[in-house]
Amino acid sequence: MHALGLNDDVTHPVERESFAEVVQHTLTTHAQPLFTRMLREGSALFDTDLVDPDALRQAVLYVRDGHYHEHNDAQLLEVIDFHLAAAAFL
Repeated sequence: MHALGLNDDVTHPVERESFAEVVQHTLTTHAQPLFTRMLREGSALFDTDLVDPDALRQAVLYVRDGHYHEHNDAQLLEVIDFHLAAAAFL
């Protein structure tokens, strides 16, 4: 970005941007129906043993009940990404 002429305020900001609150909100609200549908209807991720449905169920309940922890639970975004990618190709 510096090569494009952007100054140090842009390329090396004093305060780093964080999307942690957005991720938490997404996983505790909008993602819940998708996880419910995945667990009810199945997923290619379960069929290929990439994701353990029982572990996903436990993680989803944990997050839904207000016990979200960024470093562990943000990995649920990867489950969403992979599930949607697999569904798009199948």
